[in-house]
Amino acid sequence: MRQLRALALTACVFLAAPVTVRMPSAGLDPSWMLALEQARRQRLRFGSQLVFTYGPWGFLDYPVALGRFSLLAATAFAVVTIVVAWVVFDRAVRRVLPEPGAAIAAAAVVALAAQVVTVSSVLLAAAALAAMGFVGAGPTGRHRWVPAAVAGCAAFLVQVKFSEGVILTAIALSCGVLAPVARLRRSAEVLVALLATTVLAWLSAGQSLADLPVWWWRSVEVARGYTEAMALEGKPNVLPYLLIAAVLGVSAAYLVRLAATRRDRRAVLGVTVIAVLMLFLGFREGTGRHGPGHQHYFYLFALPVMAWFLPSARSVVLRSAALAATVALSTVSLLPDPHAALERWSTGLQTMTDGSFRNAALDRARIAAQRGYGLSPAVRAAVAGSPVAVDPTEATLTWAYGLNWHPVPAFQSYVAYTAMLDRLNARALVDAPPDQAILRSAIRAVDGRNILWDPPRYLLAELCDYRVAAADRRWLLLRKSGHRCSAPVRIATQRVEAGQSVATPRVGADQILVVSFSERRAGAAVRAGRLVNKSFSPLTVRAAGSTFRLPRALADGPLLVSMPAKAGWPAAFGGSTDYGSLTFSEAGTARFSVLTLAPAAGGTR
Repeated sequence: MRQLRALALTACVFLAAPVTVRMPSAGLDPSWMLALEQARRQRLRFGSQLVFTYGPWGFLDYPVALGRFSLLAATAFAVVTIVVAWVVFDRAVRRVLPEPGAAIAAAAVVALAAQVVTVSSVLLAAAALAAMGFVGAGPTGRHRWVPAAVAGCAAFLVQVKFSEGVILTAIALSCGVLAPVARLRRSAEVLVALLATTVLAWLSAGQSLADLPVWWWRSVEVARGYTEAMALEGKPNVLPYLLIAAVLGVSAAYLVRLAATRRDRRAVLGVTVIAVLMLFLGFREGTGRHGPGHQHYFYLFALPVMAWFLPSARSVVLRSAALAATVALSTVSLLPDPHAALERWSTGLQTMTDGSFRNAALDRARIAAQRGYGLSPAVRAAVAGSPVAVDPTEATLTWAYGLNWHPVPAFQSYVAYTAMLDRLNARALVDAPPDQAILRSAIRAVDGRNILWDPPRYLLAELCDYRVAAADRRWLLLRKSGHRCSAPVRIATQRVEAGQSVATPRVGADQILVVSFSERRAGAAVRAGRLVNKSFSPLTVRAAGSTFRLPRALADGPLLVSMPAKAGWPAAFGGSTDYGSLTFSEAGTARFSVLTLAPAAGGTR
């Protein structure tokens, strides 16, 4: 019996725990993954110097093989998480199956679900199921250590992926407040575990406690703005929504039956709170950017609900079928590939233990990245030795050419989802050292957004406080200089209807024209989306024959409408921008202002 359980656990770890060895590469996602590792190596301070959807331990989900530590730490994190997940799901399934069958079923659930989601998400699902088991146990009050353990996981996950950690923190607090017995003691244990793990993890990541409050505050701002700014509705989407609705309907039926059959109202409330939190997070992460790469998260976060309710029905067969269907929807293959797992384990072990193997792979990655970026020798020579930020996303460029990476806090500019984050980035540019440089790419912004509005105050700081120093076909080099813009002066205000074309005012050859837009009243789809933290109807603006998505929190701008030739920017980077008219998809008020620009000293070299 024990040998069979050990074999099931070993197989689960083998199939689900090997990390993917990532080498640095060009691209939006590879760049922020590398940036998390670079931030750790450069000991950048999260909060005051860096803010992102992932925290100082975020590299554990996406390790980049610049050295041994990140791979070792990520592998240890993955192995511990898979073991914990197997133990928790095994305990849940053992309520309806004998030990051998439960061990195999738990291994299958964890190995399948872990194929396409991050390790931190697996830990969240396992911790949520353990919490449901604790609060739903009734007056017996078994496993009294669970609330503190869940709280410790929550505090750590906050510093891996903020949004998931916050949800698990709420679950941990619910475990204390709604504990079957000794609620005051359990609540105290939860608070101590949260505080102790937060401080220990933060200090272990090389961070200063003085930065912790500001990191929390700015991370909340990132989470607050993410859904509306990053919403993407991939189609066809009717069937995915129907499947999600089916899972939600089954979960609701479970909860209704629980409320009708259990007399322990505290247990019912505890299970309901945890289920609602997990399903809400699943809907947010599974449909915020609605596509095959994200829908898996909804089903993963529904698994704890399905697993906990297994033995509480008249028909275990039907409940098992619901769990099996949810597992199938959460994964990409019902047969994990042992050869792929073996290859990942082999590559990871070789990379961690063989320095020459790792260095050769890094050399190949550097050559490939340089080939992709194509930074000209002239621009490279001009930026050498200077602290440099890269717009909008390609932080990998600094590693590829050995540059001194000195980013603004929201280092991928599209992440400045709100006005506060935009002001933070703009202020960082203004307050940067006198030799600060910026390499700006000519590529488009993400998701059909406007690269000159993404974000708007940051772009104005580049125009007003930096000069063009050099340029090639793809890269524009800006250098810090004196402020050369006047204060903005309002010149026109116009109320507009949805879809109405608005002619923009004509301004002088030395003036920058900007617009601020405030919506009149959000439509029904927008208001409904806000209730479930989803953007069903994004704000768009049509200009110069293109339609741009505009995060509502950035609509107040000021959004660039026209850029004078005196700015010195080449046309490929927006220097010729002059929008003769704007068409907003929502009704509201457009306010136009101008800033007068002093002549540029010098020009493109």
